[in-house]
Amino acid sequence: MFSLTSRPASASVSGPRDPFSLMDSLFADWLSARPASPLVASARIDVTERNGSDEVRAELPGAAKDDIAVEIDGASVSISAKTNSQSEKKDGDKVIYSERTGESFARAFELPQSVDSAASVAKLENGVLTLTLPKKDAPQTRRLAIQ
Repeated sequence: MFSLTSRPASASVSGPRDPFSLMDSLFADWLSARPASPLVASARIDVTERNGSDEVRAELPGAAKDDIAVEIDGASVSISAKTNSQSEKKDGDKVIYSERTGESFARAFELPQSVDSAASVAKLENGVLTLTLPKKDAPQTRRLAIQ
């Protein structure tokens, strides 16, 4: 559940006029009235370090590989995806029921070390995107000899 809890610990406002409680209530009511998006609700990201690389696993159910974009800029990684689904029930040539939905997902995060984007690999299997992001060697400090 979404919650606004970013007030200082020393603040002790209580009662029905507490603006933070009012905002919490407002957002809780608003979010509970909206249906959860299957892609956004189930899109989870795990980052693990393995063999000198960071491995990112993102659950993107229903997304096709052509609808997923991954961008790497130094240590910054961004993943975006969209899904389009169509459900149609026909009785002969007469359409009885038709429904179209589209969902989108975007996530960006910073890794502790720069990524070697040329050696990075992305695979999509059973709705799980796996990124293997080799770490780029840290630049070496070099002392120049004066000639």
